Amino acid sequence: MMFGVLGNIYLKTLRDLRGSVLAWGLGLAAAAAANVLFFPTVQSMPGMLEFLDNLPPAFKAMVGDVRAMVQLEGFLRAKLFDPLPLLLAIFIVPRGAALIAGEIELKSIDLLMARPVPRWRVALGKFLALATATVIIAAFVAATAIICTRIIETYISAGYLVLSTLNALPLTWLFGALAMFFSSSLPRARHASLATGFIVVASYMFETLRLLSPSMRSWDEVSLFAHQKAGFTLAGVIHWGPIGLLVGLVVLMTIAAAVAFERRDLAS
Repeated sequence: MMFGVLGNIYLKTLRDLRGSVLAWGLGLAAAAAANVLFFPTVQSMPGMLEFLDNLPPAFKAMVGDVRAMVQLEGFLRAKLFDPLPLLLAIFIVPRGAALIAGEIELKSIDLLMARPVPRWRVALGKFLALATATVIIAAFVAATAIICTRIIETYISAGYLVLSTLNALPLTWLFGALAMFFSSSLPRARHASLATGFIVVASYMFETLRLLSPSMRSWDEVSLFAHQKAGFTLAGVIHWGPIGLLVGLVVLMTIAAAVAFERRDLAS
């Protein structure tokens, strides 16, 4: 019974997201295709290494090893995989913010809670559906990247592309869990979206300032985006510590969201 109810909520939420998932999946797949297919043009440009070496120090600090951009792995890292969590945040934050508060605003929460099901199961089912939606979008990106690398006949392993794409998900899920927590705590979905959006933007700005400022370079332990990048390196090495930290924060925020939903007065 527990898994039946949880499954119904999960499938209903995922079904409601299908249009957005398809649109975002195709959009990010197009971005992946454009970056991969454009790479041979970038690689063949005369004086490319000299151009990269002469870039402003601030740009070099943000990108990292600029010379790696003449290789497909480095190019995709800078142009696609590093920005991917921020792009997925644009997808997940407003939808996570609407998971609870949106149902209350639409007066559909009463129908949802008409069955004798604990609120934490509702929250869990909804969040799992939202997380699954991002996995499907990531699959669009990875599959497109794999196909396009075969088209341009540049060898890069499918596993590397899949792991590079999946590495964006733990941070994306954290932003989604934060959005659901605010959705369970604040009166309106737009308030939850704004609160989470502020955290996303502040986190990204902090990471940018950290990279630009030599005195802040060592503050990577308190940067969410630094932990995300460290999860899977340019060399193809998985670091489970940063990944585990982000996943742990996802679990904590999901529990906090469920607790907040349990305590919420649905009449407000």
